[in-house]
Amino acid sequence: MKIFVNRPFFAELIGTYALSSIVLITLTPDTPFPVATPIAAAITLGLFVYLIGNTSGCHINPAISFAMFVSKQISATKLFEYIVAQFIGGYLAYLMISLYVPAGQETWLIPSHANEFTGVGEMLGAAFFAFGVFSTLYIKLEKSLIGVIVGASLLIGITISHNASFGVLNPAVAFATKAWNWDYLVMPFVGTTIGALISMALLKYNPTLESKNISARRS
Repeated sequence: MKIFVNRPFFAELIGTYALSSIVLITLTPDTPFPVATPIAAAITLGLFVYLIGNTSGCHINPAISFAMFVSKQISATKLFEYIVAQFIGGYLAYLMISLYVPAGQETWLIPSHANEFTGVGEMLGAAFFAFGVFSTLYIKLEKSLIGVIVGASLLIGITISHNASFGVLNPAVAFATKAWNWDYLVMPFVGTTIGALISMALLKYNPTLESKNISARRS
């Protein structure tokens, strides 16, 4: 008997679990991790692009999945499946890491609000991150470079948002860190949508290709 397994669903769940776990582990103050959180997160995301990219596209971020839906890269059904998988992955990461931290001493959790510019920081960071992600759809690239570009884009997005927020840029990771505020749970959706639309406007239109087509028609 053949058993049906929704491979993209579980790929997104596992990827989001791994990313969320890395963020939580590197934020634990009692056992400081030798690699800074933004770098560890960027490396993890870049690695999973190669591991599960062919299975699910490696969104492992509800805001990226939403932007993919807005840009008509995935269906509404797939969007729902991915977001459910991603939040489950984030919550499982929280449960696992919590086993090592006594109740009431979860000092590694991200505060739900930093300042009045937190939401703006998350939006801007997510926009630059999404711009890099969507560039891989519209620019002819070697497959070996895609993970590097996506990981670097995350690092750039985190850096841009740093002064205003904690640079989470991922509602599922925010859920795992209990940053339960519109700044972290909603604004990344706005940012990734903006980044995706700008990427489509700038990169999907290729004047070089158009000039070649015009020349071909004239000849």
